Amino acid sequence: MYTDLFKTLSDQSQNTFEPVLKFNQLVAKNFSALTNLQLDSARQYADIGLAQIHMNSQIKDVQSLISSGTKQMETMTRISQQMIEDGKKLSALANEFKTELDKLVAESVEKKK
Repeated sequence: MYTDLFKTLSDQSQNTFEPVLKFNQLVAKNFSALTNLQLDSARQYADIGLAQIHMNSQIKDVQSLISSGTKQMETMTRISQQMIEDGKKLSALANEFKTELDKLVAESVEKKK
């Protein structure tokens, strides 16, 4: 008698907490991917900044100043492209999260029926 009661209670609690567990796993996965994206972007922008500092420390005459200006324009183009790529990656990550969340909600609603 008590065995059946505990089994029923266990099954009900598993059914109740399973969507919460899946949601938490989805959030953790998304948070991990977002953190990795941010760390990669920070590293790339830091590398660009350090390269600029190094390049500017080499200016010693008018010709190297002109060359530096040209390279800075190239760097600005590179930064713009990097920002666009980062935005695309972030958008893809958000869409993936939304799709997975929609699936999770659909599964939960289906089980409730």
